Amino acid sequence: MKAHQLSKSMRLDGKKNVGRLFTSGTSFFCYPFKVVYFQHVDDTDSQLRVLVSASRRTFKNATDRNTIKRRVKEAWRKNKNALLEEQITNGMTLDVGLIYTAKTLLDSHFIEDKIKQTIQRLLLRETLDNKNTL
Repeated sequence: MKAHQLSKSMRLDGKKNVGRLFTSGTSFFCYPFKVVYFQHVDDTDSQLRVLVSASRRTFKNATDRNTIKRRVKEAWRKNKNALLEEQITNGMTLDVGLIYTAKTLLDSHFIEDKIKQTIQRLLLRETLDNKNTL
C-alpha cells in the first residue's frame, strides 16, 4: 500500500465503530479541532482510521462543509505516516475523530499546521499510554 494514500479502509465508518469512538474514546482540543481517539485491538486491514466532521449548524452550505473536510483529509493524508508507523509497530488500531469547531473557513496551510500538532499530541499520548500498560 502506498504511504500517502487515504483509502476507504483508512476512513472510519459504520454506526458501531463511530459509536464506540464517541462513547469509549478520549478527547482533547487543538484549535480548530476537537480530537476524539480510541485505541483498540481490531482485525481490520488498517491500523489508523479517521473521521472528519464539520457542523451543519455553523456551515449552512454543503460546499463549505465539503471544502473543510477536503482540506482536513488532505492535510491528514500528507502527515499521518509517523502515527501510522507507531500503530503498525504496536499492533493496535487507532480510530481518530476530527471535529472542526472554528466558525470560519480557515486556509489549508493553517489546517495542515494544526493537523501536524494534533498528530504530535496523539503520538505523545499513545507512547505514554503504551508505557503505562507495560
